[in-house]
Amino acid sequence: MLFKKINRSKAAIAGLGALVMMLGTACEALDFADPNSPVIEVASVQTLVTGAEAGMRVSLAIYLRDVSVIGREAYYFEPADPRYTGELLRGPIDAGGFLLSRPWDARYNVVKNTLLLQEKTASLDAAGKAGVDGFAKTIRAYQLLMNLNLLNDNGLQLDFTGSYGDFSTKAQAMTEITSLLSGGATDLAAADSSFPFSLSSGFDGFDTPVTFATFNWALAARVAVYNGDYSGALTALGLSFIDGAGDFDLGVYHAYSTAANDQLNEIFESITAETIKYFGHPTFEADADAGDARFAAKVYERTASVTFDELTTDLGMSLVSSSSASLPIIRNEELILLRAEANIGLGNYTTAQTDLDIIRAAAGLASVTITSTNALDQLLHEKRYSLFGEGHRWIDMRRYGKLADLPLDRDGDVIIENFPIPEDEIREN
Repeated sequence: MLFKKINRSKAAIAGLGALVMMLGTACEALDFADPNSPVIEVASVQTLVTGAEAGMRVSLAIYLRDVSVIGREAYYFEPADPRYTGELLRGPIDAGGFLLSRPWDARYNVVKNTLLLQEKTASLDAAGKAGVDGFAKTIRAYQLLMNLNLLNDNGLQLDFTGSYGDFSTKAQAMTEITSLLSGGATDLAAADSSFPFSLSSGFDGFDTPVTFATFNWALAARVAVYNGDYSGALTALGLSFIDGAGDFDLGVYHAYSTAANDQLNEIFESITAETIKYFGHPTFEADADAGDARFAAKVYERTASVTFDELTTDLGMSLVSSSSASLPIIRNEELILLRAEANIGLGNYTTAQTDLDIIRAAAGLASVTITSTNALDQLLHEKRYSLFGEGHRWIDMRRYGKLADLPLDRDGDVIIENFPIPEDEIREN
């Protein structure tokens, strides 16, 4: 069980849930009394914040491959491990396998890290504590949302005490995530003008309580749309960093670097490499509007098709340009699309079209008239091409009951709806 593994003692938590993660960031000074035997009692607020950031990147590549392959955005041709073209496309998902356990455990390690972080605020004044609490709750909500994205109707483990707690329902999990974001926003509003810690370059422009709060509200908008709370989503978007005239890539990111002991971006593959593993699904080309600049920006057509396990494509992925390129947590282009989605949910089609026109114009495409008949399909099309490979397609199609619209490439392929409860989380009899 995950919590049994990482919660045997405070020292074990530090090693597994926080401090080991911190070794992934070269710029952080490790101020342990004994660096060969670190314990939580001497871990600083800064160390735990840095650890949370580093931990968010752990197994992120596996998570993105999982949801992108199941959502028929991508293939991952790994000769050493055919589960990417077998298990993810044909099922069932192995409840004890790495495709689930590694991202699941990584996200909960960060959850534990944020809880420990909130225990380290005794020496701070009320405003300093509020800043730490606002950061911790926001990051915890984001990590829980990612694991809920995998399990969906199978719910979440919300018992962080180390005992074998019952799994929540999906509705209970969403309520907890919403509550964390709301509480985090309240804390951030009560914080100082600056945090009592530093953040990485991934949070450039969002590294004070006031600016970080706009990130919190952006996540809250995503969650509200997932919950079908479209009015709430519009309120959250109004408090976020959305800018219809702004840079689509403005946002918060996972930062990587080539510095010693830091982590490289595992999504990256050179477009000139003779052999790659990560490919775009052929329907990404077949369904693209002629001249859509997003297609050319996110994939490239290789000189020859590749066939593996009876799957064929010639589309290499070009989502990132180097091993130190960042990956988005949430960015302005998604927020504009979420605003369109919320307005479609409320029947405000003319307003939604304004935002979809912004997205399409930037891609070099003409406007499409939005009506009650075509609005949802058009929105999903724009989200597919704008947010390709960022982990949304499968979740979006599932939310609207459209998984059956995803293509099946081979006899025996299926569309998986939920990951199972991890084997280690099943209550022992």
